[in-house]
Amino acid sequence: MLVTTGGGSGALHALLSTPGASRFVTEAVVPYSPEALERFLGEKPDHSVSPKTAVELARAAFKFPVSGFKFLSVSCTAALATDRKRRGDDRAFICIKTAESEKLYALYLSEASRAGQESCLSDWLLVLIAQAVGVERGLLLPGSFNPVHKGHLGMLKAAEEITGLRGAFELSAVNVDKPDIPEDEILRRASAIRDIPVAMTRTPRFTQKAGLFPNTTFVLGHDTAVRLIDYAQGDEWKCFQGLETSFLVAGRISQPVEKNSKPQRICFQTLEENVASSTRSAVPRRSRFQGLETLELPSGFESLFESIPEEKFREDISSTELRG
Repeated sequence: MLVTTGGGSGALHALLSTPGASRFVTEAVVPYSPEALERFLGEKPDHSVSPKTAVELARAAFKFPVSGFKFLSVSCTAALATDRKRRGDDRAFICIKTAESEKLYALYLSEASRAGQESCLSDWLLVLIAQAVGVERGLLLPGSFNPVHKGHLGMLKAAEEITGLRGAFELSAVNVDKPDIPEDEILRRASAIRDIPVAMTRTPRFTQKAGLFPNTTFVLGHDTAVRLIDYAQGDEWKCFQGLETSFLVAGRISQPVEKNSKPQRICFQTLEENVASSTRSAVPRRSRFQGLETLELPSGFESLFESIPEEKFREDISSTELRG
């Protein structure tokens, strides 16, 4: 069942225009006015366009399952470009609910025409639905995105070119070794990412991410891949295998440190400068590029990993350096 308000009608039209749509669409509802939204939810929401409202819509829709279907509900609440001045970003929140899980996405939209924003939102709705029902494999780049930078965007683009899939970001409010991130900070970080969904989760470990997003390729930087290999145990690798999880790993520059010497700080360029051309000359000569081949992969599970070649993607930049 699909329920959408404020945007996403293009996805509904595309679904219902597909031959045989009655075999996979049980019902569609568009509670467009505030009164209709309140009537569907059974109460007036605090905010029409918010993560909470998206979840409440999906839960309300899930109360009407149809026997014979592997039922899921999809909700979308959006604030797109309009003819009046409105506070806040043009944005949408999407929730996909099954009996086992709820997946929540934030999608912040570039300044464009309403038609352009509607097209972007509807396209992503179709992609996320296809991934949820297993028609299309998922592609996710997890991170803290504090801040997001061109390295994140470039890595995801390279992953899309290699896999042929549409990729999104994943931002967990819970981290293994860092304090929890409050919702307002999650939304602040997500709002800096435009026209690409951000899955907002509470899954600090990759086994949890894989359980929430089965049949997915996760895009990792070298350091994250090192931590994954260090932390994961034998049974977890079997879990990844069973969930059809794979990992696409991008390399990075690493600077070896001589004994009794202080580590040299790599001089990174700012986002406004041409990182691709100038950063290489700023890296000390003793530094070397570390890719998938430098990792000690778990025995018997090497096929879960694939490399993003250096010539396909390399950005010597980090969020830590940008924060100073």
